[in-house]
Amino acid sequence: MRWRRLVSPALVLLLWEGVVIAGIVDPFFLPPPHAVAASLFKLLLSGALLADAGWSLTRLFVGYSLAVISGVTLGILMGWFKSLDDFFDPLVEAVRPISPIALIPLAILWFGIGNEQKVFIIWIATFFPILINTYFGVKATPKVLIRAARTLGARERHMLWKVVIPSALPYIFSALRISMAIGFIVIIASEMVAAKNGLGYMIIDAERVYKTDVMFAGILTISTLGLIFDRILRHVRSSLLPWYQEI
Repeated sequence: MRWRRLVSPALVLLLWEGVVIAGIVDPFFLPPPHAVAASLFKLLLSGALLADAGWSLTRLFVGYSLAVISGVTLGILMGWFKSLDDFFDPLVEAVRPISPIALIPLAILWFGIGNEQKVFIIWIATFFPILINTYFGVKATPKVLIRAARTLGARERHMLWKVVIPSALPYIFSALRISMAIGFIVIIASEMVAAKNGLGYMIIDAERVYKTDVMFAGILTISTLGLIFDRILRHVRSSLLPWYQEI
């Protein structure tokens, strides 16, 4: 039942409110949910929250879209063509372990503190999960389907579009969900380091003046947006892949 999904969040909120009211935790360090909700409402009325969320989402979607296009394309090509796999694999495996956060100082030197720096960091952070999952999705295509398509005279292009890519779609959608969450993590970190707007900037700016309620309002906004977009991706996957069932 769907109502069961609300039980754990409700229990967390009740426990959170309870430990603050009981004096177990200082409300300065952990403001109660009602105080966070009040701050959230004020930020919404002032328009500040919507503006900062808009900046963060714009940067996220530009970098994420670039990662989807490049990651899916290269993943399919590497998974299907052995020569491209041999060529790109050493480079991918050398760069993939590098933390995107470690690249923020370099990105600032290359692009400044504008949107380009943040888009670059989001792209490189979300690119590799999409690439790797797509690659393995192509590799996992059942050989019997490939042999059957070849027996029926399918050309290479038709094989990719009609057999390989549909078979890899569950892997690709899993990568899209994982990368979306990574994108939220990275954009907030990037905005905390070098930005004049965005949710990350809002949180770090509130920390400078000890407004913990505003900090938690920003954190709650990130959590809510992440949940919404994950649900959207799951709905799109269910619509496009009605035959696919999660374990």
